Amino acid sequence: MPTLWSSLPSVARVQCSLSHASVSLRARYPTRPTKTCQRRSLSAFSSLVDEGANLSAAEREWLQEDDLAPDTSPALPSNAPRYDWRLRARSRVRQASAPLAPEGSSPRRALKRIHPPHVEIFPGEPFHDEIQAYKEHFLPLLDAEQKEDEAILKERLSNWPLDRLKEEGYCLTGLSAFWLKATQFGRPVAAFLLGPGIALPDHRFDNGTQVLVSRLDPLQEKPLQGSVVSHTTTQIRVAFPELYDLDESAWRLDVGYTNVIYERMRTAIGSLVHDPALLEKESDTSASDRQLILQGTHLRDKLLRSFASDEDVNQLQPPRAEDGAKDDEDLSFLSADMRIHSWIQRYSRPNPVVVEGDPVLSGLNPTQIRAIALMVGKRMSLVQGPPGTGKTKTIIEAVKLLKVHWQIPQPVLVCTFTNVAVDNLVEGLARAGVRPLRVGYGKVRTALHAHTLEEQLQEHRLRKEVDALAKEVDELREQLGALRGRIVNAMGAGREATEKKDAQLKAMEKAAVRMERKARKASAKRYAMSQEMLWDIVTSADVVCTTCVTSACAALNIIDFPMVFLDEASMSTEPASLIPIMKGSQQVALIGDHKQLPPVITSAEAQSMGLGVSLFERLTEERHVPSIMLDVQYRMHPAISRFPSIEFYQFSVQDGTVESDGSVHPRLLPPASSHLQDHPETGRRPSVIFLDHAGSETLKHRSRVNWTEAGIVCSIVEDLLLQNAGLRGEDIGIIAPYAAQISLLTRLLRTDHRYRTRFTAVLGEQRAMQLAHVEIKTVDGFEGREKEVIVFSTVRNNARGHIGFLGDRRRLNVGLTRAKRGLFVVGSLSTLREGKVSGWEGGGNVRVGKGAEAWRRYAKFLSEEGLVVRLSGERLRKTLYGNITDADVLKRVY
Repeated sequence: MPTLWSSLPSVARVQCSLSHASVSLRARYPTRPTKTCQRRSLSAFSSLVDEGANLSAAEREWLQEDDLAPDTSPALPSNAPRYDWRLRARSRVRQASAPLAPEGSSPRRALKRIHPPHVEIFPGEPFHDEIQAYKEHFLPLLDAEQKEDEAILKERLSNWPLDRLKEEGYCLTGLSAFWLKATQFGRPVAAFLLGPGIALPDHRFDNGTQVLVSRLDPLQEKPLQGSVVSHTTTQIRVAFPELYDLDESAWRLDVGYTNVIYERMRTAIGSLVHDPALLEKESDTSASDRQLILQGTHLRDKLLRSFASDEDVNQLQPPRAEDGAKDDEDLSFLSADMRIHSWIQRYSRPNPVVVEGDPVLSGLNPTQIRAIALMVGKRMSLVQGPPGTGKTKTIIEAVKLLKVHWQIPQPVLVCTFTNVAVDNLVEGLARAGVRPLRVGYGKVRTALHAHTLEEQLQEHRLRKEVDALAKEVDELREQLGALRGRIVNAMGAGREATEKKDAQLKAMEKAAVRMERKARKASAKRYAMSQEMLWDIVTSADVVCTTCVTSACAALNIIDFPMVFLDEASMSTEPASLIPIMKGSQQVALIGDHKQLPPVITSAEAQSMGLGVSLFERLTEERHVPSIMLDVQYRMHPAISRFPSIEFYQFSVQDGTVESDGSVHPRLLPPASSHLQDHPETGRRPSVIFLDHAGSETLKHRSRVNWTEAGIVCSIVEDLLLQNAGLRGEDIGIIAPYAAQISLLTRLLRTDHRYRTRFTAVLGEQRAMQLAHVEIKTVDGFEGREKEVIVFSTVRNNARGHIGFLGDRRRLNVGLTRAKRGLFVVGSLSTLREGKVSGWEGGGNVRVGKGAEAWRRYAKFLSEEGLVVRLSGERLRKTLYGNITDADVLKRVY
């Protein structure tokens, strides 16, 4: 395999020009940042620990830089340029006996990675006005959103009765607790349970949830703070920053709140002042044994364009090529390799010319291939992926091209909005022959454990030695504490000083100094080896996968990330998207779909001022960043995808689920159901049906619930499991827009005694167990997900036509595009036809929004296609109870 950029004598032609700096390099970034600066940067992280923050991926373990002795540093490379793109990726080189040395390299001087000092941009300097405008826009929005989050938590704890908190799943009481032997990235973990084998009620304590732990009331006492790392039907496991006394008294858990996310977003915005080109130049030209961690991005000209005044827009140009070659402001730094440049040029066009040595791109359609060429060929790019068009596969193949074929040396950083999406990427990357590293917290699929940072740290060749050093440090500190106690006792034992006593005290004090010195030396050695482990693991990966927020963890400061891919970019707020981008990025690709779920914003003020507009959506609307849309969907039966393609994508999304003869692939044929009747003329069974009923909605705790509709939904699920032997509970998803309806459906399908009796009578005991695996979530909970069958409970049924949360056009798009084989929509067609949205759920100005208009068009589409079944009278009774043949059971549930 040729070495990357082997055809070039140097990489000088692609290095960024530094001529735009108006202040001297050493004035802005001193050669040796003082220890004060270093301690100040570390104290920011320590303050998060003190607040009980949810640190991820060994953050607590690696926040020990100040323990380093002056002459001890981790063995990290320092005598080469920051990015030597002529080297092969470490993950592609067979590991030698000295695994930290890249192939063919000489021994390297040790480095200590430190945060750059604080800098300011002054008026007249590049980007000053744009950065100020950016801060003035976003920082107040973050303040408003944070205050609203805090107010929601306080209002819930203050005003909701305990019974409601428990019913809604925000609180669990009467729990016992005990410490587990296993830890979570060095943090102690406790298990909370009601009792041996006693199932917990439905709750909201999902993985990663912040938890307040108290005896009776977290507002009346100072609660312990932790985060959920895993849970079972009987236990919730919570990681804490330190050990506490968990006696036999009863404990209370409440869903809490953390400010870490907001602090990291503010830090990312503040990092816009840094120029990574200057930071890199300073580190690589100094003789220091330290290296500055790159902060900021090379893409400020792209990110800040809309924040520039009209006369300043033309000045926002990227650095020019140094050799006077033709300049393309969007060109990737990888294009300096003529092999890569040739591939990008050819595969950016339809029907590319294939030459010998080109990688084989199997299983990709032409648009996906052009999207990959855009991602690797441009400094910044946008890839819009409508539902089912293969966004994840496109990302995987782009990473595979970079790391397996071209073998670029630096790991690619891929960030998503949710941990579920992280797991999906890690699974797909590993299957494709790429080496992923998952950095994060919480429960991980068993099959992916080997790819997690935690697991690889445990299995590293230095683990035993590091653990032995940690034990030695603990023992020395314990001995030192005992010795100091003896010194204090000896000093107070007698008032009169004697020569013998003085000699004993001096000897003990000298022993304490030696012991302290020995402990610090062991601690410094442990830290250095820990950093060595981190560097070894991270640089041995092809790709690092994590969430945007977790990308700021201390463990990932071990290297810089010039190339960043953001998946689910349209779901993340712009400040959150900045977090991974501010790690010195030179090239960024954002993958998402602004016509699906937007960021979730709780503050009406922040929403009105634009915090709900993602970076992906803003750049798409501005049209200054190259973009492409994936246009073939492979998820849905064509009958399911038809309306979304018309309504949301103007017929531009085609079906990849149709065979060459026009038939639909057998795996997507509709399931058997009493509600999906074969067409009398064609004999074809529909994949979509709307079950129209007259059951009224009711208000419950500012949420909405519809009991009749809940019964219909349960009957649909029961009927599907009865008539389709191969259909499992996990193949079925139930979507509802209201938390109260979610709670009701969850109770009916899983814990309600009458319904359990009914399901057992109809399905049999074994088959009825599948109901526990049916997923019941809001639309937001199904973003990026798919199911064989979806049942969509719309809930709303009122004479005024108010549809509330349903009036979000993008949530309608998501709700209608999760199903592969069958989509059952349950609701009131007359209400949806009226389609009005009020200013808030209790009243306000009534209007018809875009989402309401979309529902009206969907109702019309369903009616014209003959896909509406009216449930009333005997037909409704048969729908609700038709499968019950046992008269005694029928009497009990009817």
